[in-house]
Amino acid sequence: MDRKKELLIRAYVVLLCFVLYALLIAFRVVNISVVEGDKWRKKGGQNVKWMQVEAERGNIYDKNGNLLATSLPFFEIRMDLLVPRKDVFDKGIDSLSISLANFFPKRKSAGEWKSELVNKRKDGQNGKPGSRYHYIAKNLSYDEVQTLRKYPIFREGRSGGGLIVEKESRRQKPFKELASRTIGMYSEKKGNKGLEKNFDTSLRGKSEQKLMKKIPPGFWVPVYEPSEIDNAKGDDVVTTLDVHFQDIVHEELLKSLEQYSAEKGCAILMEVSTGAIRGISNLERLKSGEYVERWNHSIATSSEPGSTLKLASALALLESKYADLNTKVDLQGGKKKFFDIWMYDSEPHGRREVTFRDAFILSSNVGIATLTARAFNKRDRREDFVNYYRKFGITSKTDVSIVGEPSPFIKDPIKDKHNWYATTIPWMSTGYEMMMTPLQILSFYNTVANKGKRMKPYLVTDILRNGSDYKSFEPTVMIESIASKSSIDKVHQMLVETVTRGTGKRVSSTKVEIAGKTGTTKVEYGKDKDSKKYNASFAGYFPASAPRYSLIVIVYKPKGAYYGGVVAGPAFKRIAERVAAKEVDIQEFADIDHIAGLGYQPENVSGYSKDFQSLMKYLNLGFTKRTKSRWVNIDSEQDNIVISNEKIKKSEVPDVRGMGLRDAVYILENLGMQVQIQGYGTVHNQSIKPGIKNKGQEIELFLH
Repeated sequence: MDRKKELLIRAYVVLLCFVLYALLIAFRVVNISVVEGDKWRKKGGQNVKWMQVEAERGNIYDKNGNLLATSLPFFEIRMDLLVPRKDVFDKGIDSLSISLANFFPKRKSAGEWKSELVNKRKDGQNGKPGSRYHYIAKNLSYDEVQTLRKYPIFREGRSGGGLIVEKESRRQKPFKELASRTIGMYSEKKGNKGLEKNFDTSLRGKSEQKLMKKIPPGFWVPVYEPSEIDNAKGDDVVTTLDVHFQDIVHEELLKSLEQYSAEKGCAILMEVSTGAIRGISNLERLKSGEYVERWNHSIATSSEPGSTLKLASALALLESKYADLNTKVDLQGGKKKFFDIWMYDSEPHGRREVTFRDAFILSSNVGIATLTARAFNKRDRREDFVNYYRKFGITSKTDVSIVGEPSPFIKDPIKDKHNWYATTIPWMSTGYEMMMTPLQILSFYNTVANKGKRMKPYLVTDILRNGSDYKSFEPTVMIESIASKSSIDKVHQMLVETVTRGTGKRVSSTKVEIAGKTGTTKVEYGKDKDSKKYNASFAGYFPASAPRYSLIVIVYKPKGAYYGGVVAGPAFKRIAERVAAKEVDIQEFADIDHIAGLGYQPENVSGYSKDFQSLMKYLNLGFTKRTKSRWVNIDSEQDNIVISNEKIKKSEVPDVRGMGLRDAVYILENLGMQVQIQGYGTVHNQSIKPGIKNKGQEIELFLH
């Protein structure tokens, strides 16, 4: 056989082998996909499948962009010990064990890590479960995970080194208890509450599918390397809350609760013209004596409002023309029987005939009940009285965006005829035989402050998707006018005088003009004085001449005192003064000459020279300037304010106590120090004493 023919035969044989091999492969493909397809798909579906994975939950912000609730990522590290090749594992196990021992110094030595990983790998090779999903660490930050990824074996990733990274998001509230119950709680097991519940659909976002595989003994892990930072994300919610005002409301309410060992309390700060809630606090005492936010009493707890609702009776009397400010009424010394039941004023006072205006200012139960009974306690007039309450919006819910608000309970002479008594009108006129929430009471006061226009209280302004406005919520007018301008002006005048010369005198302030009404509601009737329980409240608005904010403070079952003007009033005053101090344009309503004439001298404070000079000039306060330095100390010498040099040395930790946060941070960071902050206001303490050598260390500032 010649050589050419031999080569052709060999080529044909090779070609035939390729053809036969191709036919075999084709046969196997057809057999697996068609003949045995159901069998293999069923088996594969048990070990690999698409699963729904929740998107990262959106954030909740205050009106200024401060985080109120966010989902922080935490990572768990596990290892599939059967994945690394023998040469990779043997070469890197010593270095990996040393690295893990250094990273987790309190857990295991390098020898213990090596022994554990080697033994688990052998167990897996011998068919024992557990080595495919071996636990390494949990609760790690993203930066810590990135460090672990660089370690020997781990640096080969999932497919080469067996590294398994699992992400878990946990809901955190950076400001802890501030507005905690209103922001709400996110929990798959216990259910959501507050804004977390109302806006759950937006915050939750869209889930996505990920291909997961099952590894012994039954764990599901992603087939592909997950992205820890690029997951789908829910929408962000921007609230009306202002964290600075929220801090004030929370802190001042807490002071009053602690002072009077009260059972619980709440306070709400609302913007008059819009109905936007700027601060809301709900605190109740635990057995330990600590006060925490566990229930949204402001929105969900109904009680008899007591004397704060005398405002509604007064407005009804004025609107009906049955009384005017100078209408006379006999107080009968503070005690009067209505049919078969005695009614008392808060204390015997001996007064007889006074004007309607004075009866209101003195918060006389007898006076208000007498006038209201005279006008409305007749068969054909009772429905008129309740109709005024409907007209004022008092009988309706506020529909604030929090689940759980009950409807107000206001008796109706027709619907509630079986529970309607001859004494119902007198007692309703003083805020009894009805139930309302604190927000419902405040909404009425806010309406009076807004010249009769009733606004819907609201807590959310925007929903952001990918950082841009997706949906906005505008202020909503619920009732254009609840009463005539004349009647609104008259009750406003009575609210102002209640503070200047009535039961609310303790609330009177030289810093901001306040209008409001005290409330002292009996809630438990014991045989002796000590066994009786009361709720103390104060509702109103400020500055009275141009209302910006409405506010209510309720202290439930205080001890040692119980009058609204004594227990709740001072907290109202402190909140109003601190809020006004932060609002520059509110200060324009104050009488600057009056403030300067009070002989006010600032405490020892430090800061930027030009800021202080501008303030002194604005307040018409004389001062002596003794330095040209940028940073100065302000002190007072008798009747004069002195601006002197505040020495800042680069080599020493400066004294920033008394400075505002902006100035303190600017100075410290320019000296190379790392600043941590707690609280709001001005710096009252610092973690490193002034004069210590500056090494660029971390310093913590405490503000109030």
